[in-house]
Amino acid sequence: MRLPFLQKSSEPLLPIEQLKLVHAEVDRQRTAINQRMGNMHTRAAILVTASGVYSTVQANNWVSGWQFISISLSIVAAVIGLWSMRPSPGTDANATLSFKERLIADPYSTEYSIVEDSMDGLVDDLDRIEKAARLIVWGYGILVLAWLAMPVTVGLMSAHII
Repeated sequence: MRLPFLQKSSEPLLPIEQLKLVHAEVDRQRTAINQRMGNMHTRAAILVTASGVYSTVQANNWVSGWQFISISLSIVAAVIGLWSMRPSPGTDANATLSFKERLIADPYSTEYSIVEDSMDGLVDDLDRIEKAARLIVWGYGILVLAWLAMPVTVGLMSAHII
């Protein structure tokens, strides 16, 4: 299937020009992924802060031992937020690894090896951001459970059920 914007021109692009286009796109996507990772870290920091504030308020207004459930859940949410912000080394193009080979190779082979390394890094970055996003969603879910646990336990206590 041929895409509508792909039309045959009288002169095809040289392979090195096509490779430069791919390289520019990979670089653009990696920049976007880094911005998304920064956004994930901001969301994780908000999760940690909200969890810390909530557990501190609950610990200062201690009513019963049942509040321990709510405080524990908020601490778990904070730990999840911290875990999602941990630095993790990613795959990146290592120019020094095959420096000598790249110096004597033709321009196409050199650019190809750099693009290939960058694409591996892009795949790794995408995997890390998906994992961080899932962790943060779980953390917010647990924080909501912590918020819901307190009124439920206080309501059960005032009804003399627990």
